[in-house]
Amino acid sequence: MTPAWDALIAAFEHAILADPTDLGGLRDLVVAAIHDGTVDAELDPGQTARLLTALAGGTRELDPSEADVATALLVATRWLHPPRTGARLEPGPAI
Repeated sequence: MTPAWDALIAAFEHAILADPTDLGGLRDLVVAAIHDGTVDAELDPGQTARLLTALAGGTRELDPSEADVATALLVATRWLHPPRTGARLEPGPAI
């Protein structure tokens, strides 16, 4: 996608597989990705970094399988990306 997005996802994945990332550094990556449009601008960077850290830590504590890591990455990706223009907010099929 973009260098900011790639760095953010790499830091998140590293936090799952190895050890917690620096919260301030993760916040800076969120800010950069918001700036380039790959992370939803409505998200608060500090809170987003805290929640990503918590998700990574919780996943790491599971002694995660490859499927666990892939699922955590998918959850984070879907949460972070801005909504698509014209996307429906209500549940149910698109018209």
